[in-house]
This record gives sequence, C-alpha cells and structure tokens, in this order.
Amino acid sequence: MAYADEGAGPVMLLLHGWATHNGFFKDLSAQLARTNRVLSPTFRGHPGSEQGSAPLTIETLAEDIAEFCAALELKDVAALGWSMGAMALWRAAPKLDGRLSAIIVEEMGPRLANDASWAFGLSGGYGADDVADTVAEIRAGWPAYVARFARRMFARDASAKLIDWTQAEMSAAEPGAMAAFWSSMAAQDCRAALTKISAPMLVIHGADSVIYPDGATEFVANAAPKGQRIVLSGAGHVPHLETPDAFFEIVEAFARASRRPDLSRGGTP
Repeated sequence: MAYADEGAGPVMLLLHGWATHNGFFKDLSAQLARTNRVLSPTFRGHPGSEQGSAPLTIETLAEDIAEFCAALELKDVAALGWSMGAMALWRAAPKLDGRLSAIIVEEMGPRLANDASWAFGLSGGYGADDVADTVAEIRAGWPAYVARFARRMFARDASAKLIDWTQAEMSAAEPGAMAAFWSSMAAQDCRAALTKISAPMLVIHGADSVIYPDGATEFVANAAPKGQRIVLSGAGHVPHLETPDAFFEIVEAFARASRRPDLSRGGTP
C-alpha cells in the first residue's frame, strides 16, 4: 500500500472510505501532524495502490491493516476509520494485538443491507436484493454512478467545488475493484464484532447524512463497550471535509484523552 507518514509524536492512523484514497485526509493530516505522527495508507485496489493478488474483500483490508501496523511496529495507535475504513478497522481490531488506544468511527454503520432484523442500513430501504443491481451499475457505468454517489455524500449546502473534486477523484478508481469491495461490504454484519472491541470508540455522525440514518451510528456507539457518539451539524457523510475545524478538534481531543499515560511520544515504550 502507498502511504503518507507525517509529523512526530503519538501515532494516528487514518483509513479512508470506499473508492477514495488517502488524499481525502490531506488537510486533516496536516493539522494532526502538528502534534502527532500521522499515517494514512491508501487501501489496495484504490487509486495510488496496487491491487495485489489477494481477494478484494473487507477481510483482506483488515489483514492489510494488521500487517501495516506490525511492519511499522506501531503501538498506542489512535485509528480513524471513515465509512468503509471503519468496517475494515472493526475487522482488523482482533488482529492488532493490543496496538489500539482509541478508535474513531466517521459515518459508518455495522451493516449496509436492511432486512427484518435491521432497519438502519443504507438509507432508502437498501436491501440484499439491491446489491446485484449496484454491482452491475458500477461495472457498466462507473462515471455515471460516481456522479450520483458523490453528490449524496455531502450535506445539501456543500460547495460545488468540493463535490466536483470528490467526483473527479473517485472516478479514477477501477470499477471492477470497487464492485468487488462493494459486494464484500454488503455481505458484512459487524454487530456482534462491535461488542468485542475494548478500545474506547468515538462515533461521529453527520447530522445531514443521507447515506446512513441516525440509528446506524447510534447502534455502533451503544454496542461498543466503551462507545460514545457525537453528531456534527452541517455535515453529511464526510464530516472531516464539510466541518473540518470542528472535526479536527473532536478527533484530536478524543485521541489525546484515550492514550495510555505510560507510553512516550512516538508510540514506543
């Protein structure tokens, strides 16, 4: 995986969402890097990183996260997962051997598809029967799909410049890879996994999100043993770009408060 490594101090790991890349964290990384070592990889199969030979699944991304942290000998890690990045982080948590000091979840629910047992999946009543149609749309007309999806990621009053930039960046993703990752995401159910994650977990929900309903992130915060939630007004599915100053302050304060005092700056004992 390609990755950026900025700053020095306590370790923060930023994990991006589906069809994006680590450049979506450029401004947040710069702010956090004033007092932290900030690592932001681009997941395999996404713009800037190779696909490799392993299956393009959430489970593979979880293995990649664990191997990344082990290879760099990262400890006392405050990890932020945005959207798909959060799902991969939940799956990686048991593999991280106590490396996590905190988890920040940005706009993600434990399950995409709605059914009789789950009413807080993707908005609009998205169900298991819709997954095949989504995958077909992605493969057949990726630019058109991105144009629709990118607009829905943001609150109603988001700037056209931000939306256009997001659309352009996501359009560079390879549709076959994105279809594979979407299928894997839609097959996940992380509700039980959340109850076994012992690290403090902050869930950030965009008050104006039309991707996930309020109940999705509320469930995550309640299911995690040490979970809490903040709702950011004026934000949709991308709070770190829509309300950057408020988002930075919340994340930095939570990461700082969650760190074990017996570890020194730099993440090594």
